[in-house]
Amino acid sequence: SDSKRFILAFGCNDYGSATLDPMLIRWSDQEDPYNWTPDATNQAGSARLSHGSEIISAIQTRQEIVVLTDSSVYSLQYLGPPYVWGSQLLGDNISIAGQNAAVIASGVVYWMGVDKFYKYDGRTQTLRCDLRQFIFSDINQSQSQQVFAGTNEGFNEVWWFYCSASSNQVDKYVVYNYLDKVWYYGT
Repeated sequence: SDSKRFILAFGCNDYGSATLDPMLIRWSDQEDPYNWTPDATNQAGSARLSHGSEIISAIQTRQEIVVLTDSSVYSLQYLGPPYVWGSQLLGDNISIAGQNAAVIASGVVYWMGVDKFYKYDGRTQTLRCDLRQFIFSDINQSQSQQVFAGTNEGFNEVWWFYCSASSNQVDKYVVYNYLDKVWYYGT
């Protein structure tokens, strides 16, 4: 977290354990990236998310960190001692295609799910997409981890690159112009 000066780990082992917990978030002490031991004299700690089976991605915004699991979206916000970081469920039954399928543009988080597109601008919404059936009927779901998002903010665009149904390599893209609310695609 740039502004609060913590290092956070998503989907990690708990303090004193070697067992990986894919829904656990841990953070170091403030301004001390080497101290991960929770203590009354520091702010190191952890929180476990309850909805989903694994954390897929996290993206930092100005006010919060948006955490996407395989079935939900959370807001992670700095609260200060004694709780330090708190999580709030923003939406359930929401998917994300892969760990790089989310991006922030003009203060809004956009991401590609497994069957639709979403945005978070203070509330979680499904994006209306005229190309939805076209895109999701021609995507290789077994290669969804290759999906990645980018922005071209000079043109108010969010881009997603993905593998078509007949490919194991990224060969297609879909673009959303968030100012004009227009979609287009290409190879």
